[in-house]
Amino acid sequence: MQPPSAYSPPAYARFAARSWLLSLLAVWIIGIVAILIAPVSGKWVPDVAWILSPFARWDSAWYYRIAAFGYFRPAAYVFFPLYPLVIDAVRMVTGTTHVAAGIIASWAADLAALVLLARLWREQAGEHLMRRALFLLLAYPSAFFLVAMYAESLYLLLSVGAYLLMRKGRWGWSALLIALASVERANGILLLLPLLAYAWEASSRRFDGAFWRRALWSLLPVAALGAYLVFSYFKVGDPIEFVSQQATWYRHFTGGGFALGYALIHIFYGQGLPLSIVDLAMPVLFLLVIAFDRGLLPLADKLYVFFGVLSTLVDPSIPNGFVLMSATRLVMPYFPVFLSVADHLKENAWRLAVVIMGALQIFLWVSYTHWLFAG
Repeated sequence: MQPPSAYSPPAYARFAARSWLLSLLAVWIIGIVAILIAPVSGKWVPDVAWILSPFARWDSAWYYRIAAFGYFRPAAYVFFPLYPLVIDAVRMVTGTTHVAAGIIASWAADLAALVLLARLWREQAGEHLMRRALFLLLAYPSAFFLVAMYAESLYLLLSVGAYLLMRKGRWGWSALLIALASVERANGILLLLPLLAYAWEASSRRFDGAFWRRALWSLLPVAALGAYLVFSYFKVGDPIEFVSQQATWYRHFTGGGFALGYALIHIFYGQGLPLSIVDLAMPVLFLLVIAFDRGLLPLADKLYVFFGVLSTLVDPSIPNGFVLMSATRLVMPYFPVFLSVADHLKENAWRLAVVIMGALQIFLWVSYTHWLFAG
C-alpha cells in the first residue's frame, strides 16, 4: 500500500503565490536599486535594516508610533487600531522591531488576500478571467502599498474573506470579518452592503424571517465600530475624532460631484501633475466600470464599489494642490472592479493596460521610496 501523497495546494493558490512572490521581488529590487542610486536622507529613518527600509515611508511612521506608543496625538485617530495592534502582535511573536513587524504583517496579509481573491474570482468567473484580474490588480499604480507598511493589504484580506463567507452563506463569520474591517478603516462598515444584498438574494421571500436572522449579524460590525467611537470619546472627548482630524490633511466634507469638478479645474490649470490626473482618473474609471459592467458583477459588488468610491470623493483636500489626495490608493481595495475590467478588455488591450499601469506603478514606487508624495 502506497503512502498518501503530500498535500498539494490548489492550482489557483499556487498561481496566486507565484504572482505575489514575483511582484514582491520586482518591487523590492526596484526599491533597493532606487535608494542605492540616490540615497535617502533628512527624513524619518525606520528602525529596520536598510534592505527593508523602502517599504516604510509616509503613513508608516503613523502606524509605527501608534503601535509603539498608542494614540499619541489627536491626529492619530484617523488611523484605525486594528493594523497597529497586528503590528505589535507580530513584533511580540517574532521579536523584531515594530517596522519590520509591520512589513511582515503586510506581506503575509497580501499573500493571503491574493490566494483568497484567486479562489473567489475562479468560482465567480473561471480560471482565465481570474488570472487576468489578478495581474491587473498587481499592476495597478498603487499596488505597491499592499506590501508597504500600510493597512491596505490587511483590509483587502478581511474584505475578500468576508465576501467568500457571505457567498457561501456563512453570515456570522462574514460579519465577524466585517467587524474587524470596520476597526481597520472607517469605510469597512460598507461591507455590510454586500452582506445584506447577498442575504436578500438568498431569501426565498423578501423580508422573511430568514432574511432578518441573517441581517441581525450586521449589528456585530456596527458594535465594533461603535466600540472605537466610545474609545475615542473617553480618550479625547469626541467620538468622531477621526472625522474631525481630517482637517490635518486639508480634507473637508463636500459632495462627490464638487470634488471631481474641483479636481478637474486644478488639473486644467496644471497643479499637482501627474499624480492629480491619476487620482481623478481612477475613481471615475471605477464608477464607469460598474456602470457598464456586462452582467458579471452582482448587485452586491456594484453597491460596495459605488459607495466605497463615493466615500473617497466626498472629502477632497482643499486648499491642498492634490484635491483627491490618495484617491488612487483608497479605491484600490474595491476589488470587484478588476474582475469586470478583465472581462471588458480584449487580449491586446488587457496586456497594454498591464504595461501602462505597471510603468506608472514603478514611477510612483520610486517616488515613494524617496519621500515624494505618491498617494
